[in-house]
Amino acid sequence: MMKRRKIAAIVGLFLLALIGLRLAWIGVQTTSARAEAEDGLLDLRRWDPSSQPIFSLSGEWEYVPSRLVTPGPDGAFKAEESPVETVTVPGSWRQQTGSSFGFGTYRLRILLPSGSLPELTVRVPGISASSALYVNGRLLGGSGRPAERASSYTPSVSSYSATFAADRDVLDIVLQTANYDDRIMGGLSEPVKFGTAKAMNRAYWFSAGSQAAVCLLMLIHALYAFVLYFIGNRQKALLLFSLLGLFGAGVALCDIDRILSSWFGVDYEAFYKVFYLSYLGAAALLLQYLRSLLPEFPALRYARWHFAACVAFGLFVLAAPVKLFTYADGLHTALLVIPFLAAPVFLYRAARRGVPDSIYLLLGAAAVLTNTVWGLLNYSLFLDIGYYPFDMLAFFVSFALYWFKRYFRNAAETVRLAERLQAADKRKDEFLVHTSHELRNPLHGILNMAQAVLDSGGRSDEETNRERLALLVSVGKRMSFLLSDLIELNRLRENRLRLKPAPLLLQAETAGVLDMVRFMSEGKPVRLENRVPDSLPAVLADENRLVQILFNLLHNAVKFTNEGVVSIEAHVEADKVVVRVADTGIGMDGKTLSRIFQPYEQGANEEETNAAGFGLGLTIGKRLVELHGGELTADSTPGVGSVFRFTLPLAKADGLDPAGSEAAAAKLVEEADVPASVPAGSVSASAAALNAAEADGSMPGASISDSAEEDRPRILAVDDDPVNLRILTNVLGPDRYEIVTTTSGFEALSLLNSGSWDLLVADVMMPDISGYEVARTVRTIYSPSELPILLLTARQRAEDIEAGFRAGANDYVVKPVDAAELRMRVKALTDVARAAREQKRLEAAWLQAQIQPHFLFNTLNSIAALGDEDTARMRDLLVAFGDYLRASFDSANSDQLVPLRKELDLVRAYLYIEKERFGQRVRVEWEADDHLQLRVPPLSVQPLVENAVRHGLLRRSKGGTVRIRTEDLGDRVEISVEDDGVGMEPGALPQALRRAKPLDGGSGIGLANTNRRLKQQFGEGLLVRSRPGEGTVVSFVVPKERLREPARPRRA
Repeated sequence: MMKRRKIAAIVGLFLLALIGLRLAWIGVQTTSARAEAEDGLLDLRRWDPSSQPIFSLSGEWEYVPSRLVTPGPDGAFKAEESPVETVTVPGSWRQQTGSSFGFGTYRLRILLPSGSLPELTVRVPGISASSALYVNGRLLGGSGRPAERASSYTPSVSSYSATFAADRDVLDIVLQTANYDDRIMGGLSEPVKFGTAKAMNRAYWFSAGSQAAVCLLMLIHALYAFVLYFIGNRQKALLLFSLLGLFGAGVALCDIDRILSSWFGVDYEAFYKVFYLSYLGAAALLLQYLRSLLPEFPALRYARWHFAACVAFGLFVLAAPVKLFTYADGLHTALLVIPFLAAPVFLYRAARRGVPDSIYLLLGAAAVLTNTVWGLLNYSLFLDIGYYPFDMLAFFVSFALYWFKRYFRNAAETVRLAERLQAADKRKDEFLVHTSHELRNPLHGILNMAQAVLDSGGRSDEETNRERLALLVSVGKRMSFLLSDLIELNRLRENRLRLKPAPLLLQAETAGVLDMVRFMSEGKPVRLENRVPDSLPAVLADENRLVQILFNLLHNAVKFTNEGVVSIEAHVEADKVVVRVADTGIGMDGKTLSRIFQPYEQGANEEETNAAGFGLGLTIGKRLVELHGGELTADSTPGVGSVFRFTLPLAKADGLDPAGSEAAAAKLVEEADVPASVPAGSVSASAAALNAAEADGSMPGASISDSAEEDRPRILAVDDDPVNLRILTNVLGPDRYEIVTTTSGFEALSLLNSGSWDLLVADVMMPDISGYEVARTVRTIYSPSELPILLLTARQRAEDIEAGFRAGANDYVVKPVDAAELRMRVKALTDVARAAREQKRLEAAWLQAQIQPHFLFNTLNSIAALGDEDTARMRDLLVAFGDYLRASFDSANSDQLVPLRKELDLVRAYLYIEKERFGQRVRVEWEADDHLQLRVPPLSVQPLVENAVRHGLLRRSKGGTVRIRTEDLGDRVEISVEDDGVGMEPGALPQALRRAKPLDGGSGIGLANTNRRLKQQFGEGLLVRSRPGEGTVVSFVVPKERLREPARPRRA
């Protein structure tokens, strides 16, 4: 809605601009001066054509009534016995004689200055209804043919000019006029203009050209509106605007200079018919145009009567002669005034009501009113400014701006609608994918559990099969609930749902629903609180539908709350009970809050939460609350939580049966495995089904199946749905694999450090972290062959599969999958992992076994040299060399872990050899505890010592010291190798851990190989600190004990 002051300010400024423009136009275009004649004589002997080129001839002219006097060739004017009168020009015969009909002769003599003058022009206006101009006795122009009898004259309304050379000092102008048709005007009612030919010609073409330009502009507007009408959606307003432009062009053609007659030769009769019909059509269509634009104004429906009157009058104009229909000028004027006065009123009211862009139409109407007022002033004051185009230009430009603004607004709205349609189409696609996912999950479970029962045999499996069939029934119910949700929404839309209200105790209903959803907080730091007071009076509601409402809201709160509190409370307000369900979850922004009650909406956090279901729970809940006569609203703050509030009517005090209500509540809890009133929605239904399947009520975040033998492949499975994990465990068989399950992606990543794994099976959609992100994180530690990843999900779009492989998955299986196929895929992937791990152990042992030839030759040379000098030292060196060779070729090097003592024995043998070879250049400080009960990867310390000696100490001529140290860190031990050798540049440290071979490019165990094996075994690799010229420290941490707790079997 636009305020009055604002409307007044806009219209006032607009009118001021128009008035200022017109005053400026008057100042520029008023080039003629009024020359007043006396007794038929005008003295211009002092006239300077250069300073005042044009005159408007007014004052006292000679007039011979009822006679057409023709001057002689010499200009002699012989009125004979007819009396010669003096009349004021301009002036009509009606004012002078009381009748517009008749004929007569006007005469004016002008005294010109002596000397040469430029060519002169006399401009005669359109005189009703005929005229002839004589100058100095010569006939120079005329309009129609004046005559003393009506049967002999020819009417016309054309204005005309006569140009001549001034060959005398006296100019004798004679003007014959006759009128037998126009009952309004007769005689010389408009001033005759006189001036230089050049100035007169310029003034005429400026006025007539403006008139033609306005006419052309109106025709252009009419044309584009007409085109838009036929190529667009056929809006009636466009057609009316086009016709309005056509009639406006007709009005322009009949205005001041009457170019319709003078340019196009239209005769008197046709001209006046066009004149009357143009004004009449513009007036009739203006109200119809407003009616089509402003349907909210019922009063405009009466415009059809005005339109009918205009049509009837128009037909009368077409059929009757001018002399006849001009008698109805009063009616014509009334039909014109009504719309041009009513339009500003309706448009002002439209602007006040806030009708879009109606202010432009109001400005156009104001421009027309301004033009009408100035037209009356021009006629009354004989203002000589020619044709003024800007009021009509402002009118059509304002109306055109309305259409342009409307077009741009519609275009913007079209863009918004297109975006909404695209979003709706995207939601449709996502809904279909989501629906497929939600239906495939239970279908996958049904197929595979049935297959597991078929594959089992013998009475020993009877109890297990019974449990499998119970789970299969629960999964089938989950699928049924999902489909029922869609049916429920359709019933609500078609108003086919009927309530059976009865007095109910909200406390009992709330307790039962909380039991149904309590399992959803298992594994989450979420506390469920029932704050409904025992003193709360009974409510009047349908029990099944009330449970459905509560279940939807509580399920929604638990689903979107990762930690904190989900509470329900109630209190009485007037004759209603207000129920509040609050959570400390992720919350919603305003945009999400505005659409959460729409069908299939799950909020902007769907990707963050991977919330399952169809997004119908809140839609159904809101509709059910409304059927109870209440209202469901929501408030939320992102990162703080959400509060859902709804109202229920109070039951009458004498209408409650406490025993019946308690029994109903008890029944609800007992039959929670088949919640008939649970909203058949999404995961909430699955939750109720799973609650029944999990009789013990406990669901740890991660569970481990029977451990059995150590050589079974170890599989880590992660899925946010415990049902899927149990199905997977049953399909793969706990006797074939050691399966560890978890419902959290983050917990799965933390479990990677609990030992070696042969396969990671992950769901894609999980609430805390997606399967894609889990795969990407795993690939930063393990290669595809070291730990294969199998993504098992219901998402089957090509982009989903591509994203899975890009994230680092080895295989991508779409549910439901055949049980045999799944087993084969899992077996193939676990075989790859075990083969890769075995290959790495063999590679490490093989690399160590490839003793460098120069080391072997140099050691043998040292032994030979000592044989001549010191046999005792030779024997000790031979023993050490034998120990080194024995440790290098030991088959235990292919094991996953060896005792620390064994690794340190290899280090001692190696250092003894190097000390014998290099003497004081290699000094050893031993700070390692040989008795620590530690197990380390084989060949993990010796390569570090060898690198320290060869690349640190021996690169200095004086050598240096290498220190082997162990430090107790509580539950862990740090093993470090330090040297004071040449050190490394900072840029060389990352490269050293990436090289597949030793730093010198030879054979042996490189730092990269050792670092990767430690990282896979303990979750942490080598820590290298080095400074050029100061030495290097290489360390790693080993846990004191790596005990695997025996897995307790979890019954599926």
